[in-house]
Amino acid sequence: MVGVSINNLAGEYTLNDLLDFAREAEDLGFDAVWLHDAPLGRRTLAAWDTTAVLSALAQVTSRVKLCTGIFQPHLRNPVTVAQAWATADWLSGGRTIMGVGTGAGKSSLVEREYDAVAALRPDQAISWRQLYRRRKRLFLECVEVIRRLWDEDHVTFHGEFYHLDDVTLGLAKPAARPHPPIVIGAGHYIPQAQGGSLHHIWSDERAGRWLEGPYQEAARLGDGWITVHVTPEEYDAPRDRVLAARPAERRDEPFILAFNCFVNVNDDPRTGWEEVRQHLNDFHGPPVPDDMVDRWAVAGPGEIIAQRLNGYVERGVTLFQLVIGSRDERGQMRRLAREMLPHLRRG
Repeated sequence: MVGVSINNLAGEYTLNDLLDFAREAEDLGFDAVWLHDAPLGRRTLAAWDTTAVLSALAQVTSRVKLCTGIFQPHLRNPVTVAQAWATADWLSGGRTIMGVGTGAGKSSLVEREYDAVAALRPDQAISWRQLYRRRKRLFLECVEVIRRLWDEDHVTFHGEFYHLDDVTLGLAKPAARPHPPIVIGAGHYIPQAQGGSLHHIWSDERAGRWLEGPYQEAARLGDGWITVHVTPEEYDAPRDRVLAARPAERRDEPFILAFNCFVNVNDDPRTGWEEVRQHLNDFHGPPVPDDMVDRWAVAGPGEIIAQRLNGYVERGVTLFQLVIGSRDERGQMRRLAREMLPHLRRG
């Protein structure tokens, strides 16, 4: 499945335009539409409430999967998230895919986001590294609560952050069975120089390495895994570790292997690469190092992009999040459909 997402970094699109974009993406032959989630600090379409937008997209499309990448459920109450998402999934006829992760960005932005979550901050002062570790625990606990609320009629849960006694969603259950797939993000490249979206975990020791991420948690709680920055040649080893970490009782269940990358269809690959770099700088804040752009950008003629993506398909990837790395996002979507999709389908 090939999905497309638009950031609206040029500030040209309204929420109604996003609905038109989804309709057109479906008509153009894409399999999925992706939504970003950035509730604080970024002036993009992701500033709107994600689950509400999913419900709206469900009404203007009929076939495409409705995905999030990356949704941050732990910035909300998990009971409210489970209820709202179930509503959107029911309205879509079971077409939603919840792509989740802890989120990334400059330390100051991330701390600002988490200051808005009362459950995250302890009474005593802690370092930002302790804050990030606490964030991970909050995220995993939130996902577990959401999953249980969808799967069980009555949930009692007592964790580090959340305490529920005999909570039920009643009729507010999703249409998908047993629940909408939860695809968990894990793994990313640490650039040679500090910059991009990974300021908070950069260090000299990690620089220039692709870090594998919390595979055990993705395999235990997730119905799929989404990653980024890894080359096709590097993909086999982490994929095998994720699949091997799945609980024995769930290994026969479907499992989504998803991949995120920025794309730019351009007769000149270098020009396309430059447009992706500018897009990344606009979204994540400069500087985004060149080696990270190299791993995130798939740019050039449509046939060349398809060849690159087919390298992942051959290794088991079943769902793509293609983020359009250009200020002409709608024009790029049309070029992807016209000049890239046919080659990818044939491949």
